[in-house]
Amino acid sequence: MILKLLGDEMNPIELLKSKTPKYQDTIPSSNKQVWFRPFFVKEEKVLLIAQETGQEKEMLKAIANVVETCYDGVDDATKIPLFDLEYMFIKLRSKSVQEYATPILICPETGEKVTLKIDLDNLDIIKGKNHSNKIKISEDVIIHMKYPSLSLFISNDLETMELSDIYELALKCIDYIETHDERIDSDKMSSDELKEFIDNMTKKQFDKIIEFFSSMPRVEKTVSYVTSDKVKRSIVLRGIKDFFGLASVIQA
Repeated sequence: MILKLLGDEMNPIELLKSKTPKYQDTIPSSNKQVWFRPFFVKEEKVLLIAQETGQEKEMLKAIANVVETCYDGVDDATKIPLFDLEYMFIKLRSKSVQEYATPILICPETGEKVTLKIDLDNLDIIKGKNHSNKIKISEDVIIHMKYPSLSLFISNDLETMELSDIYELALKCIDYIETHDERIDSDKMSSDELKEFIDNMTKKQFDKIIEFFSSMPRVEKTVSYVTSDKVKRSIVLRGIKDFFGLASVIQA
């Protein structure tokens, strides 16, 4: 009732929204410029509810939901590459909570607890030196690959996959096949046709697909720290889990 009496011109909700800052950044996989805003309390509640489940996949779904809401032009965050989602959420958290994360590390050398400090606005996207989405498996055939998305992670735990599981992942990540004469989109092929295509590769040809997955981009940061013995050490952190843990993504 009070909001109605104030009228549209003095509506405090609209006033709050109009004063919300906007930030610009670049999506790593596409170099596309995007705008985003800090998450609101309503989005923080989504993260808290997912956090209470203690399930990593539920937390990632919540992160995707918040990224969709806060970024302009992101319609389905479960379909973008997983490293893009991690990068975008880390940037979002930086502007919503604070620019630094302070995870606690158990030093592998001394066993002591060390508090790290990570500048979330200064992240690195690392990929293999010769990494490419185009895999030339013969003089006549080139495979164009797409990166694993969150939806694939939810149905297949990418972090614990065995080498044999790469076969199934390859089936889902082939975008299209190019020959001298034509382009064949994977969604125009049946699963049996895709399986037959991969089954007829040589080991060296399939190794190129394995290399694609092992060298694909990832959010990474090398952080230095000093232990009680006054020795300067360093550790490589990768992605959301290492930077501040999925259980504490909204904490300072």
